[in-house]
Amino acid sequence: MSYWQKFQQTVIHPRNCTHCGACVGLNPDLLSFKETASGPLPFPKKILTPQEDEQLKLAWAVCSGRGTPYPELFEYLDYSTKNWLLGEYKGVYTGFASDPAIRRRGASGGVISRVLIHLLETGEIDGAVVLRQGLDDPEKATPIIATTAEEILEAAQSVYAVTPMLTILPEIEEFEGNLAFVGLPEQISVLRMLQASGNEAAKKVVFVAGPYTGTNMYLGALRAFLRSQRVSDKVAIKKVQWRAGEWPGYLQIDTADDRSFKAQKFYYNYLIPFYISRNCQIIPDFSNECTDLSVGDAWSPQFESQGGGHSVIVARSDKAVKVLTEMEINQKVTLEPIEVEKALAMHGHMLDFKKRGTFIRLDVQKKLGQPIPEFGYRPVSIALSRRLVEIVITGSFMIGRLSIARWIVSKIPIGIVGPAFNWLRQTWKGLSKPTKRKGLAEVEFVRIEQGDRWSEITQFAQPEAMTSQE
Repeated sequence: MSYWQKFQQTVIHPRNCTHCGACVGLNPDLLSFKETASGPLPFPKKILTPQEDEQLKLAWAVCSGRGTPYPELFEYLDYSTKNWLLGEYKGVYTGFASDPAIRRRGASGGVISRVLIHLLETGEIDGAVVLRQGLDDPEKATPIIATTAEEILEAAQSVYAVTPMLTILPEIEEFEGNLAFVGLPEQISVLRMLQASGNEAAKKVVFVAGPYTGTNMYLGALRAFLRSQRVSDKVAIKKVQWRAGEWPGYLQIDTADDRSFKAQKFYYNYLIPFYISRNCQIIPDFSNECTDLSVGDAWSPQFESQGGGHSVIVARSDKAVKVLTEMEINQKVTLEPIEVEKALAMHGHMLDFKKRGTFIRLDVQKKLGQPIPEFGYRPVSIALSRRLVEIVITGSFMIGRLSIARWIVSKIPIGIVGPAFNWLRQTWKGLSKPTKRKGLAEVEFVRIEQGDRWSEITQFAQPEAMTSQE
């Protein structure tokens, strides 16, 4: 079977593609992305010859649509698995960028942006791979290499739209100097696998950061929101900000006819059940466990009442601890160490969605006879009560994907659907919390064998490439 046939049968047709972009980034002359109802998917630019198909071998080896060999990858990074919910940690904090201007421009506390700027200022990197909204198309985001503080700040804030980040690999390979990389968990894990394979582009990345990542949405969500505001699809979008204004922020869309439309973060989340991407439902990594530094919103009544933007920050490598220490000494960030249990409690709902929900959803997929991604570990057991809760969650997504459901919700004004959804969300969280939180911290995980997956990845590496990147 050819490699492209393997991609089709194992990854694309079963909807296991994570849209990371690596297959296209490694083979830009052979493959390209096309937007589909299932998100951006790779397609051959022509009928591949056997020799051309052989060039897909590395992309196949590292494809996160097949899963990620997390235990081996953690060993490569010299990371422990003492906490399967949070991943490796050498320091856990809450905090924010000390510069108010940088803090305001970030999605929460501006920490990742400030770290990248610090690494530029100190000469540890020459550029940073980041995602910038609206560079080529106001409705879409584009991966770029930022080489100045202002370029980094222009890419601040979260982007809740599926974007193949690793299509930028050819530009990384041509770049002269060291790079930082900011990405989602499925993108970071592939980058790490590429580093383990000895890939020259990936080896230029010397610092890896990323946000906590719960749910993401397919193209169409923005237009659905505008339709609820009675804006025709013919009206062009001029600018999109996913987390504008004071934390936790609001969605703001400016249109070409000089109108501006806003919705609080917890109001525009009503779009998630209708446009949620498949990849975020089949990835168990919420806190971006393969990074040097991962950052999320610090959800707690204490911080939410204060406003201003607060982050929960996990330093996973010695390198990240060193950077944060230097920055704190120089008053570039404000940090407060916290207990791991408190950090986990801030995101218990989404940790459950990832660490148990993912495996429930994949168990169903496997029973239907479809290939599933494997991750080298899984929960030892999942209670029946939790599996019953998942029926409601997955059922809501299935209904939301229906054209009629999307059409109906696009006709309801945000002033009605936003508060209604937020009430339903809070009610559902309250009702399901006992089941979803029950025993989450005590869940045991077991390592499972993935055959020759790790050797598939490392067969490309020179011996020196098999040492940790940390």
